[in-house]
Amino acid sequence: MLTNSSRYTDFASSVDSTTSISTKSVRLGAEDTNGTQFTVTTASGSTFAFTLFGNENPATIVIDKSNLTRITDYFYYDTINDSLWLGAYSTTDENCIFFIKDAKEITDETHYSNPCTLSGISINPNATYTAFAASGTELYIAYTNVGTSYLQRAKIEGENDSFTITTIGNPQSTQDMGVDDGQITDIVIHYDGYVYVLVSQMGYSYTGGSSQNSFSLTPGDINYSRGALLRLYSTSSGFKVSAKTGWKEDSRTIYTKGEKPGEDTIYNDYSGVKSYIDTLEYLREENGGLKLYVPKYSERNSHFYGPRRFVAIKPKELTIADSGANLILPDYDNKKTGGFFKHNRVVNVNLYKFAIDSTSVVDLNSISFVAASINTTIGFSTDGYTGATEADE
Repeated sequence: MLTNSSRYTDFASSVDSTTSISTKSVRLGAEDTNGTQFTVTTASGSTFAFTLFGNENPATIVIDKSNLTRITDYFYYDTINDSLWLGAYSTTDENCIFFIKDAKEITDETHYSNPCTLSGISINPNATYTAFAASGTELYIAYTNVGTSYLQRAKIEGENDSFTITTIGNPQSTQDMGVDDGQITDIVIHYDGYVYVLVSQMGYSYTGGSSQNSFSLTPGDINYSRGALLRLYSTSSGFKVSAKTGWKEDSRTIYTKGEKPGEDTIYNDYSGVKSYIDTLEYLREENGGLKLYVPKYSERNSHFYGPRRFVAIKPKELTIADSGANLILPDYDNKKTGGFFKHNRVVNVNLYKFAIDSTSVVDLNSISFVAASINTTIGFSTDGYTGATEADE
């Protein structure tokens, strides 16, 4: 199942560079073990509703409570038990979380009202729940609170409208798990007994704050486009990380190179080209350049740019949607402008080697998983001051 930056989704039995998303529906979905394709939409107001498509007739699942919102990744298909889970939470009440189990068995309009209580944790109204995975009585739920992403393991028991949820151990932040300030984007409880978690860090940081999914050429800002796949195992006190792959640990610095173009080569300044060039001068080596936590192009087959979702789950392999960007600064002497290179691709991770399969990487030309942007057009136009091509990534 592929989901783009507009949250439109489409099923694809295979992908290549020309694969596109044809639907214009904002929904998430999955294909079950019987080959039936399910998708779900949400609506909120005085009540909250999931509408499930896949059976002969759409089924509406209503939670009779106001001030509810969906978990960002509100759809989880448990491949082990062939069970479809849905999740929502209150934006005003602490501990008010709703889960629907076996949703694909619901064929008529059904109403629920009692929230699940997540015992031992109290984080609303500051938190945003981002993803979850449930299998049997096992539950992992991710949330972001005051900018930090956490993962909590819990035990879930009961049935729809009467669940009891009890935390197991303390939540761990992504920093605790060895991936700094990354955000948890997807979770899966796998056949092999491990739990796999996707972590993405994309954006830039500046003095006093940060921005998600956008990039900056402001001197002193730090740009990020990296991610990891974590493998976890459960313990009596929660969980531990057994391995991670694809994470760009160290930073690198890039610089503006070559002799600055003379005034006679700069077009008139109505387009701001001259001021762009002047700003790029601050990114010279002697001034510190621009710091990146982004894989080099030569590292693209062993590192993530920003993994977003599990696209397919197999016993020996996970297929992952990966999205991010890379930056190149101008090289004036070689008459090359800078570049802002977006990456949207699908990659496979071999679970035995626990590494990206370099032969599996497919770059997508027609799908954007994340709407990445940059805060300026400095040096990134072939219509600008050099009249030449972009620097090669």
